[in-house]
Amino acid sequence: MKKFRRIIFFLLSISVSFAILLSCKEKNDEYPPRTWSDYSYTGSGIAARNISTLFYENEHSLWLGAQGSEGLLYFDGYTWNIFDKENTGIEFDSVTSISRDGNDKIWVGWKSGLATYDGSKWRNINQFSGLRVTSVAVEGIGIIRVGIKGVSGGLATLRNEEWKFETLTNSDIPSENINSMVSDHGQVLWMASADKGVMRLKNAEWQNISDNLPLITQNFGCITKAPDGSIWAGSTASQLIHFHTDTFTILNTGTSEPITSIVTTGDGNVWCSTPGAGLIKFDGINWTSYTIENAALPSDHILCLSAGSPGYLLFSTEGGKLNLIKQ
Repeated sequence: MKKFRRIIFFLLSISVSFAILLSCKEKNDEYPPRTWSDYSYTGSGIAARNISTLFYENEHSLWLGAQGSEGLLYFDGYTWNIFDKENTGIEFDSVTSISRDGNDKIWVGWKSGLATYDGSKWRNINQFSGLRVTSVAVEGIGIIRVGIKGVSGGLATLRNEEWKFETLTNSDIPSENINSMVSDHGQVLWMASADKGVMRLKNAEWQNISDNLPLITQNFGCITKAPDGSIWAGSTASQLIHFHTDTFTILNTGTSEPITSIVTTGDGNVWCSTPGAGLIKFDGINWTSYTIENAALPSDHILCLSAGSPGYLLFSTEGGKLNLIKQ
C-alpha cells in the first residue's frame, strides 16, 4: 500500500512539474525573461554606473557610455575595459553618442566635446570643446555628421578632412537644439530637435518635416532608421512619427512618458524606452507594455535601449543595471 502511494505521489509530482514548466513557457513567450547576467560588468570589479548610451556591434564589441564623469566601458567579448580621464586625458562627462565609421574609428560625443579612438590612441577634437554634442552619424565614406545642442548648436560636417558648422546665424538650419540624428540609405540626414520637431537635410536643402503635423509637442528626443528604410522618431509627449515613402503617420504610445530611445528590429517591431513606463513595443497594429509588474523588469525607468544579438534587446536602468531581454 505504501509503495502504491509512493508511485501515485511520484506521478502527481511529475504532472505538477510539467504543468509549471508549461505555464512558464507560456509566460516567457509573451513577456521577456529576467536579466541575462552575461553582460554584467560589475562582476569584473567595475563600480556600477548609470549607462546613458549603448553601442552594440556584436558579441565581441559592446560600448557603454556613462552619465556623470565615469567615462566609457568596452567589452571585447572576454574582458571589460575602462576609458576615462585617468587613462585617456579626456573628460568624458555624460556620454551621449558612440559610433564607428568606415575606417574603423570610434566617435564619442559627450556634453562638452567630441573625441575619436583608432584602437590604440584617443584624440580630442578641439573644435568641439565646450559644445554639447548629442549625436554622431556616419554618412558615406569619410563623411561624419555631428549634432550639437544649445548656443552655437546645429550641425557640424566633416568632409575632405575639413569641418563645416551650420548654425542659425550662417545657414537655413531650422534649429540649434539637435537631440538625435540618422542618415538613411539615400544619404538624406534626418534630425530630431528639441523645439522644431523632425528636420531633414536633402540635396543641401533644409526641410522642417513636422512643422504642419498635429503634434502635442515639437520636442523629439530620438530618431532611428528601420530595416525597410523608413524613419521613426519619438517625442517627449510619447508620440511617434513614422516617415515612409513620403507618408507621415502619427501614433500615440498610450502613455504620457517621454520616449528616451527608439529601436526597430528586423521582424518589424518598434521598441521604445521610457523613464517611467518601462519598455513599449509596437508591432504595426498593437501596443504592448513591459514593466516591473508584468515582465519582471528591474525598473520601469529605462535610460537607453539598443538592439543586441539577433532576437534580443539590450537596455540599461537606473542603478547601473544592464539587462538583456528576448523579443
